[in-house]
Amino acid sequence: MPNPSLAKEAAVHLPHVRRPKTRPVLAVLATVVALVAAACGAGPDSSGGGGGSGGGSAKDQSLTIGMDYVTQNYDPISATATADYTYWRFVYDTLVSTDDGTPKPWAAESFTAIDAQHWRFKLRKGIKFTNGEPLDAEAVRYTFQRALDDKKTPWRVRIEALQRMEIVDPLTIDFYLSTPVGNWPTRTSVVWLVPPKYTQENANALVTKPIGTGPFKVDSFSPGEDVKLSPNKDFWGTVPKLTSVELRSIPEDSTRISALLAGDVDVAYRVLPDFADQVKSGGKKLVSVPSGQSANIFFQTTTDTPLKDKRVRQAIDYAIDKNALRKSITQSYGTDLAGQLVGKKSVGYNADLKDRPYDPDKAKQLLKEAGYGNGLTLAFDYSLGRYFRDKEVGQAVSGYLQAVGITVKQNPMEGGAWLDRLYSGSWGPINYWSIQDAPAYDVSWTLEIFRSNNIRKIDADPKLDQMLDKSFTITDTKQRGEYLAQLSKYAQDQAYFVPFHADPGLYAMDPSVQGVQFLPSTYINLFDAKRV
Repeated sequence: MPNPSLAKEAAVHLPHVRRPKTRPVLAVLATVVALVAAACGAGPDSSGGGGGSGGGSAKDQSLTIGMDYVTQNYDPISATATADYTYWRFVYDTLVSTDDGTPKPWAAESFTAIDAQHWRFKLRKGIKFTNGEPLDAEAVRYTFQRALDDKKTPWRVRIEALQRMEIVDPLTIDFYLSTPVGNWPTRTSVVWLVPPKYTQENANALVTKPIGTGPFKVDSFSPGEDVKLSPNKDFWGTVPKLTSVELRSIPEDSTRISALLAGDVDVAYRVLPDFADQVKSGGKKLVSVPSGQSANIFFQTTTDTPLKDKRVRQAIDYAIDKNALRKSITQSYGTDLAGQLVGKKSVGYNADLKDRPYDPDKAKQLLKEAGYGNGLTLAFDYSLGRYFRDKEVGQAVSGYLQAVGITVKQNPMEGGAWLDRLYSGSWGPINYWSIQDAPAYDVSWTLEIFRSNNIRKIDADPKLDQMLDKSFTITDTKQRGEYLAQLSKYAQDQAYFVPFHADPGLYAMDPSVQGVQFLPSTYINLFDAKRV
């Protein structure tokens, strides 16, 4: 049986999302409807007008990116948020990439399942760290063992099923697992490979002076403030065209946009919908990509509340106008989740699923059938400022539920208190929770939190546990996807959660910049980036 703790990281690394200081206020259901009515005639435009000048000339192949956050630490075993991964992937390689949603060899040339508990990886020939050390099987073994030995490594939970490693030859390594892990290649996609000799001989050097095999090298690093990169000319893949990249911390959203419009930066990372029109009218390009961050409510069915009845959970789903909520909260830049917790790229996405439609009469009928025709009272936990417009979502959802006869006891709280309640298992029984699908891109990773023995105490469904167990015995990605699509359907049928939308994935840049790729994981690819 898969290790129950494999799911802990799914919530540990959810990024803190800054709330704008000025934004539309969505307090009650009436406000939601009014905002939706006003927005119905217009949808988002993915690009702005031409013109404008960036931070450099057309001949200058440097790039300055205004970031909402700059990492404090370049040592991969010291992550504090998935936002750190964005920085590490410029410098370090992983065995596998999940950029297109499915695991593909990266620094590995291939990977093969001998069975679900025994995987063989073959490395590409000739890859070297920027200090000259070879990226060989020993470097892989050292990196994995280093993470396992440090129990504080936040993503260690992804690989803790690893029992032992065996070096077959200098470029081949076998992984032996304590339990079937059918998505082991995906789990290696956040294990950033480090040079053994340099790391052992220079204690804590990776924190500020990282050495990797990735497409860039770090020229200078001021933790939390600024990173300057230059291309790794010996990179084994596509060497970036840019001559230099600066990642500059500009945490205030409006200041980041002002810097772009003034030409102080070439790219503004993470743009709130509030600034979309300003970006376009200022002659800059607005880029919208599907986000891997979803907005949902979860139901606790392990305690004696009305939510143990599936009809009550389904009634809540029918009671909420998810399309109106998406349009008003995200200003139409969010993405419909079609009744599931993952996006279209992910393994296990079910293309046949759809949201339950907004039908308050159906909601009332189900509540009556469940014995709550005269109404019921439920508590609802949500955080303040931890996730994108969490307060507005919480208030709007409460309004929808009030409209069908559910009295909601709202429990808004600071993010730390919310997280403490979640991990104590004493929350809810309704909870607003934003789940990050990418970079795992695998529904089994997300649904692991619903296991009967999960510390969050969400559900106790033996059938769901059994389906998850079976999914981890399937090593073929296509077959896993087909089976997990069935699991997605079962979870939606049971109404263990109500997915609202994926959060906006907005970025802005000067028109002179081309080839920058933004991913649902919030990663940035600069392989083809250039100025024209």
